[in-house]
Amino acid sequence: MVSFFSMGWYRESAGMLLENNRVIWLTLTSLFLAFFLTVVRLVGYRQQKKEIDLLSSKLRAVIEDKEPGHLLLEPSDPYYELARAINGIQSMQRDISKDFITQQRGYFSLMEYLTIGVMVLDQDQKIYLSNHAMSELMGREMNVKGQLYVNEVRTYELSRLIEETFQTHQDQHEEIKIDATNKNVDAHVVYVPVNAHHFLVMALLYDITELKGIERMQMDFVGNVSHELKTPITAITGFTETLLQGAMDDRQTREEFLKIVYQESLKLTELVEDILSLARIDSKPQLNISKLNLHDFIVSILKTFKPELEKKQIEANLQISDHYRVNIDKSKLQHVVNNLIQNGIKYNQTGGKLWINAKIRKNDWYLSIKDTGYGIAKDEQERIFERFYRIDTSRSRQNGGTGLGLSVVKEYVKALSGKIEVKSQVGVGSTFTVTFPLEMKDNPS
Repeated sequence: MVSFFSMGWYRESAGMLLENNRVIWLTLTSLFLAFFLTVVRLVGYRQQKKEIDLLSSKLRAVIEDKEPGHLLLEPSDPYYELARAINGIQSMQRDISKDFITQQRGYFSLMEYLTIGVMVLDQDQKIYLSNHAMSELMGREMNVKGQLYVNEVRTYELSRLIEETFQTHQDQHEEIKIDATNKNVDAHVVYVPVNAHHFLVMALLYDITELKGIERMQMDFVGNVSHELKTPITAITGFTETLLQGAMDDRQTREEFLKIVYQESLKLTELVEDILSLARIDSKPQLNISKLNLHDFIVSILKTFKPELEKKQIEANLQISDHYRVNIDKSKLQHVVNNLIQNGIKYNQTGGKLWINAKIRKNDWYLSIKDTGYGIAKDEQERIFERFYRIDTSRSRQNGGTGLGLSVVKEYVKALSGKIEVKSQVGVGSTFTVTFPLEMKDNPS
């Protein structure tokens, strides 16, 4: 009985032990599986976090306009498509940036070649960009990005226009003068809205200095013409009126007054012809080039001046070979020679001399006319070619000068691709020399 009891207890104890071992193993297995799954999840989490960090870093780099390398993930990776999308965005942004930089460089290059001054300001009143023409007009370097315009623009009128544009958001336009360079400019200051919250201001300066100079010359020319026309017209009107009031009955007075009227009418005719000559030159007419015997040409012109030469007892000496032939526009050369010979007679001494000389050289030929007249002071020799300029007003008026003759000569010589020079000494005489190229074309460039 004892033996049976012991055996039963043993079996019962063994069964309990086996049952307990099974529970322990199950518990240990569960713990191991839980630990394993935790480790797997932890490793997966860390891998995912690493990939997410890589994706986040890549996006930040793209936003900051950096150029990180492409993300390379396995196709089976859950973030593969997202990585591809981010890589695509980076490539697209790179292409857009390249196109933008190319266009920007093109715009900047174009601005540098513009003849108008351009300056762009941001809404903080700082210079964003400026071209070379703006620096030239302002007389100082203006392409100083990031600087306040008020510290760089030294012309009050331009600063005022820019300030008004910033205050009113309206375009401004005015003709102003740049103090530093003494340039006249047509200034446009333009308000450029970029979006609802941002805008730019653009200053555009057109150089009109030359245009203003031309306008002044035109006004001076009109004023001088009016003055020169008024003198003979007043004389003709006055003497004619006197004749009509009874002076006509006195034969001597009538003849004297009619001679004065005739002389004044000649001056008027000469002035009108000179003005018309200048108008024809300014219209840039075609050249009619032909072969010309220079000796015979000058002889024919001298014949027309025979009465004037004999009246002042001036001896004309022609020193030109009768074999000289040149290619020239005969009509325009005749204007030049007529005027120079006429001056050589008009401003010569009674009983003086006149020499006309010519020579053909390798590439050009020249014609010189020398007189024994009053002469021209050195400081006035350049100015005699200006329109309406006279060395001695009283003497010029006495001799019937219009003040346009030599300016007409200069313009005709220029039209013939030539040049004119003068050498003179007061009380001795003057020598005018015109030089032309041997080869002449009908339409010189």
